[in-house]
Amino acid sequence: MTMRLLGILVLSLALFYYVDAQRRGTVRLVRNGLFSYAYSSGIVQIYYSTSSSFLPRWGNICDDASFGDNEASVICNQLAYDGAAAYGRTGSTTSFGIDYNATILDDVSCSSSSLLTLQQCSVTTTISSTCFLNSNDVFVACYTTRIWNNPYPGQIRLVGGPYTSYGRLEVYCNGLWGTVCDDTFDATDAKLVCRQLGYSDFTLAHSGAITAGSTSQPIWLDAVICSSSYSCLATCESCPSIQYHNCRHSEDVAVACEFDSTETASSNILSTCSTASTSGTTNTTPGIVGLVLGVVAVVGTILA
Repeated sequence: MTMRLLGILVLSLALFYYVDAQRRGTVRLVRNGLFSYAYSSGIVQIYYSTSSSFLPRWGNICDDASFGDNEASVICNQLAYDGAAAYGRTGSTTSFGIDYNATILDDVSCSSSSLLTLQQCSVTTTISSTCFLNSNDVFVACYTTRIWNNPYPGQIRLVGGPYTSYGRLEVYCNGLWGTVCDDTFDATDAKLVCRQLGYSDFTLAHSGAITAGSTSQPIWLDAVICSSSYSCLATCESCPSIQYHNCRHSEDVAVACEFDSTETASSNILSTCSTASTSGTTNTTPGIVGLVLGVVAVVGTILA
């Protein structure tokens, strides 16, 4: 009985982990109907609302006349790869099978290959009749190098989640990727993180064992306090010379980002935060109040 209950708990946590991670605007690559975070090439799917339903669902992007190098590269940037090596119509290759999801985005047009997400591009959910065929779905082949392979001080990323829009918040300082403690971390800070990554808003921020970092990782930031006017986390929280020791990795912050049409799109591009100040005085006051407890400890703590 105990093992059965444990199995149910593990399954529940896994479902929470994957379902809660998919937010409006999340992109992923699929092959033969299967998704993997490790895929650098495949048919593009996006979790988005349609013209007939506000509720988001997984769907495809049409490869029409407006889709080109910029659009493919932005998709790869959003997937945290270093741009696109190739793109095309699913019908032109047998490498990825057929995706039977409906086309959900058309007329995708991006002004630059340096944009971070598709929210920064022009799109429509009114689908042309020429896009109804599954053979017209977009596929991309991204360069296999990650955009954080040659990191700059203060660069951030979301890792450890099933998608690049959700995961443990890590910051690059002193030659190492480290985590951020949840003390005083609030909605303003979470929104700043997402906007730095090219999303307009956040939908979830929490800490807990399910996304905790390795004990070998440093905890670089604590008691984060940022202004909504900032574009980069490094502007308000510079890299410290040593890691913090008053936090545990169970307090590592995780964030889920999304496209919110009621918010102004982020203006950040790949290079925006590479020159943000990281030499100022970091807030070194130990946090007294952590995040508000929610759900159960094994899942994490949820921001109020």
